[in-house]
Amino acid sequence: MIQWIGCPSSNFRKGRPFGLRPEAIVIHIMDGSFAAGEGLFRNPSTQKSAHYGISRDGEIHQYVDENDTAFHAGIVVNPAWSLLKQRVNPNFYTIGIEHEGRPDDVWPLAQLTASATLIGQIAARWDIPRDDSHVIRHHQIRASKTCPGNWLEIGELIKQVPTTPALAVTPSVASQPAIEGGTLSPSAPAVAVMPAIPLDHAISIATVATQNLAKKKVVLTIRNVNLRRAQPLTTAQVVCVIPAHTEVQISKFEAGERVNGNSYWYVDVQGNYLWAGATNAPDPTVMAA
Repeated sequence: MIQWIGCPSSNFRKGRPFGLRPEAIVIHIMDGSFAAGEGLFRNPSTQKSAHYGISRDGEIHQYVDENDTAFHAGIVVNPAWSLLKQRVNPNFYTIGIEHEGRPDDVWPLAQLTASATLIGQIAARWDIPRDDSHVIRHHQIRASKTCPGNWLEIGELIKQVPTTPALAVTPSVASQPAIEGGTLSPSAPAVAVMPAIPLDHAISIATVATQNLAKKKVVLTIRNVNLRRAQPLTTAQVVCVIPAHTEVQISKFEAGERVNGNSYWYVDVQGNYLWAGATNAPDPTVMAA
């Protein structure tokens, strides 16, 4: 489970320059405790951040959205990374993962497993090859740093990456705002109870049809979006937040609450609801035709 923490706007750049996207994952060590490392990211005067941090217990926190630029690897000193782009800040095309600990610390199994799983999820979302040219040590960009330490072997870490990573849920429910329509709406807490729906509710939740989408049963999210339980409503309990650029297998679509002029909702294979306007196929009648 990934918990969204966030960081001040001074510690990251919204978006990435045109034409650039995540192409590699940079592994870091915090060189201290989880709390101390996180404190740096939360301090607006440091201008430092990473997309993720992983504790020695395997807890994962997210500070910067993957679509945005974290300030984790922007200083280049005697680089040894073969894919480094000339005169382009590495922050613009990498995702940074920090790890609690010191350079000589052996990572506990929980931390190693969490890191490998997260790497697999990120790689799947952005189509990043799982090799030591695309999963790299910070030291390969900035030779003056021992980061991520002397113990870790990148090749061994990559071997632990699942070949078929599970659907990544970033961040956890209750944390990061997700988008339904064009505006931000807070995610409901994990323990939220869906309110009763009055009979005179303004919208109809009747099924348009139980259409099976014969030609295509996968949609791609274009932004972070809430997956909701039981009903196609923005008041329904949030199951999780599906990150942007995630493929979701769907079984059918229904009419539900109208959001920004679109009342279509997809139903995933577990029976949960995803607003169609947050996908690459906002009109399922066109997709199913």
